[in-house]
Amino acid sequence: MEAWFLSDIHLKSAEERNGKILLRFLRSLLERNPKEIHLFMLGDIFDLWVGGHSFFANKFKDHIEALRALKAAGARITYIEGNHDVHIEGFFQKRLGIEVFVEAQYYEIDGLRIRCEHGDLINLEDTKYLKYRSIIRHPYVKPLGNLLPGRFWDHIGNKASAKSRQYSGRHVAGKETQLIQMIRAHVQRAYIEKPFDLIISGHMHVFDDHIVDVDGRKVRSVNLGSWFGEHVKVFCVRQGQGEWVYLPALEQ
Repeated sequence: MEAWFLSDIHLKSAEERNGKILLRFLRSLLERNPKEIHLFMLGDIFDLWVGGHSFFANKFKDHIEALRALKAAGARITYIEGNHDVHIEGFFQKRLGIEVFVEAQYYEIDGLRIRCEHGDLINLEDTKYLKYRSIIRHPYVKPLGNLLPGRFWDHIGNKASAKSRQYSGRHVAGKETQLIQMIRAHVQRAYIEKPFDLIISGHMHVFDDHIVDVDGRKVRSVNLGSWFGEHVKVFCVRQGQGEWVYLPALEQ
């Protein structure tokens, strides 16, 4: 079994660098043994995807076809929503057969107990976001994702994207050590909910791979960072071992 984990790509278009790298990566999985692959997409794969609209599927047509082919070839695909891709089960689950979740999920892979989540509940000090999350996740809000047209959501997303990226860049650059401390403190809280050997998260846009001591037990914590840097890497678990895999850069 090969389990691949990626998050926080924030694709705005299929043509940008990361869109091309992701498409090549998905097609490379199809060339392996798809029946032995479990792909985890841990949120914010797209800079915005709301509801089950075909608008977004058409915008990222090649990526969707690659996921469809991978699923049809026998791969298991899990999508845990982030804060930029919300209420997406109407498309990904109903049309592609990809399992979609919002909260943390647990899996046993090659003897490892793994907790997977987007990571947007790591920072308990971000009260503004937690309030936003409670609103956007409210059952009464969910129908709006499908009732309002995809082009409307895309317009809103494009306007908010520039401000969001500027804030995120300043936020991470000035508080990287603090964010890493939050990630590791979250391990302690999460382990109380249910024990695990490895926890994999995203959202924080900070790469972190650390062994945390939880009541005398060694637990590995991995935060997937983002794809904003010069080099792109994903996390893979195979034969009971977790490792980082750098994806080849595009040819100039």
